[in-house]
Amino acid sequence: MLIIAVPSQDSFISKCSNGILNMPPHHISRFSDKTLKNISEIFNIELLEIYHESVQKEHFDFYKQTIWANIFLKPKLIDTSIKRKIINKAGIFARPFIKIPNDAYGHTVVAVYRVN
Repeated sequence: MLIIAVPSQDSFISKCSNGILNMPPHHISRFSDKTLKNISEIFNIELLEIYHESVQKEHFDFYKQTIWANIFLKPKLIDTSIKRKIINKAGIFARPFIKIPNDAYGHTVVAVYRVN
């Protein structure tokens, strides 16, 4: 059995600008569901399940802030512009109006494989 748990590139964190905890040295690569499926083909192991956590309570504000910012600006890995800073600050007031869908993917994805 092989279990891989990584930040999900198919979640809201892929749309986050300046997400320093999802950059080196913390995380070097990005894992989408497609990548996790391809691992099974490349290494000849059986993919049993891909599980996405839901957005956790401690990430609610982060999720809403990210969605808010993306209404106005395209996500960039690094964005230190004044425009980004103003929009992020304004997002504090928008949080109560942004709803998190029940099926929104949270920060982490877990892939479970059976080694042949």
